[in-house]
Amino acid sequence: MTQSTPSSTRILPWLLSAALVTGCANIQDDQQRTQAEGAAAGAVLGALVGYAIDRERGAAIGALIGGGAGFVVGNEIAKRKKAYANTEDFLNAQIARVAEFNRTTLAYNDKLHREIASLDRESKRLQAQYKSGAVKKQTLVSKRNALNEKIAGSKKLEQTLVQEQQVQSQILADERKTRPANDPYIRKLEHEVKTLQGNIDTLRSNNTQLAQIDPRLSV
Repeated sequence: MTQSTPSSTRILPWLLSAALVTGCANIQDDQQRTQAEGAAAGAVLGALVGYAIDRERGAAIGALIGGGAGFVVGNEIAKRKKAYANTEDFLNAQIARVAEFNRTTLAYNDKLHREIASLDRESKRLQAQYKSGAVKKQTLVSKRNALNEKIAGSKKLEQTLVQEQQVQSQILADERKTRPANDPYIRKLEHEVKTLQGNIDTLRSNNTQLAQIDPRLSV
């Protein structure tokens, strides 16, 4: 198994982030750029989901907005708007972005739900075996360390999704001031943002259940 060095862990996220930004900026056609941004959002979110599952696949975590210091909603919106010639193209890009976040998070939540059920059974079994002397303390310690890594990665995903939801909610608040009632762009984005909130709530519940397993492995 290949080990990532500290320097590569720091450098790779920024390389991926720069590549994504440059790639989208160089696309002249607005429709193509919208599709590219949606794909880029899926790629970086997928990398974070990879981080939550397997630390070795998490180098791209720094490319996400949740990975940077000094995150400000207004600055993030301004940065995204610069890439588009008009508001409609910008809104289309955000709709595609959030839709991709939703698809990826839904898949992650389904996987995590199954893992929680498995970990719940395993932790109870290990706890009973430890009390009976069938397994050593180190077995529970190793399992607990792996669980805590999973919890940390999953909480990072939750944090990133919450930040994305904050950005999109502010975009909606800003655009409702100038766009007509029943605007199709607003309706589509509202639908995706509402779905995102539901996915965040599910993830938060999953993370709570995951954390409740930890005390059983504490020895």
